[in-house]
Amino acid sequence: MNTYKHLSFEERFVIEKLWSADCLIREIATFLGRSPNTISQEIKKNTVKGIYIAEKAQHKVRARRWRAKRQCLKVAMNSFLVRFVEAKLEQKWSPRQISGHLKPELGINCSAKAIYKFVESRGLEGHLFWRWNKKKGGSKQKAHAQPKDGRKYIDTRPSVENELGHFEVDFITSKHSPWVFLVVVELLTRHAWVRRLPNRKRHTISAAFSELFSGISVKSITTDNDLAFTHWRELEIIIQAPIYFCHPYHSWEKGLVENTNRWIRCFVPKRRDIASVTKEELDEIHAFLNNRPRECIGFRSPREYYESQSVLLEG
Repeated sequence: MNTYKHLSFEERFVIEKLWSADCLIREIATFLGRSPNTISQEIKKNTVKGIYIAEKAQHKVRARRWRAKRQCLKVAMNSFLVRFVEAKLEQKWSPRQISGHLKPELGINCSAKAIYKFVESRGLEGHLFWRWNKKKGGSKQKAHAQPKDGRKYIDTRPSVENELGHFEVDFITSKHSPWVFLVVVELLTRHAWVRRLPNRKRHTISAAFSELFSGISVKSITTDNDLAFTHWRELEIIIQAPIYFCHPYHSWEKGLVENTNRWIRCFVPKRRDIASVTKEELDEIHAFLNNRPRECIGFRSPREYYESQSVLLEG
């Protein structure tokens, strides 16, 4: 398989002479054994004042390469960026989140590639998400039976795109005690709530829903077939909105809350008793979930985006 090589000065000299002689791009490409697209892009990028000159084209290419290499060292060459990037890495921000935050908030252009280069040069790879999060998913059962209690499934749910008020709900359990996390994520803004509950009994879940969704406009809730939701009709009355269920053993149908659970497990691993989680630790989890910029919502933080959308809805 042929591999691409940069055009040499000699090839650029040939392009200059043939192009000035009104040769077609395809003719030049055939003569040099290059793709016509390569010749076309070369002339388009490196023409100066309507004239292609090999020497000037070579200079422009070298200047672009120098700027690209300097960009990769941008963080290391700026003491403010060094402190800022290291602080955000400590807060478990990704390089793409840091890069996306710098431009609108501080007016600083710094690519994710430059931040990755800095992370690699300083041995900070341990701060990257896939280095500190080592949780692996387990196998799923294939055979299943759908409960026959009239519940509505996700394939009957209306479109939830570009509308505030649609939520995914799930539990994180502990084998050490009946204490659980109730995890709620809003689909549009990615804003998450985590509540620590002493159990999954009917009255506990109903009280949690009543408290959590009080004053919030709820359009729908999507969850799995956990036994805690067998009183789903009562919950629909509390939230004044329909509840939709994933198909049994199809947890990926509520992928946003499942992914959120994985992040939470980085703070509270399975071997940890949820009863021992403190308020300070919950605050740290909420800060991680809601205060970091997210690329999928334009590098805004879920908290900021949710609050802005809530104001628009009230207006």
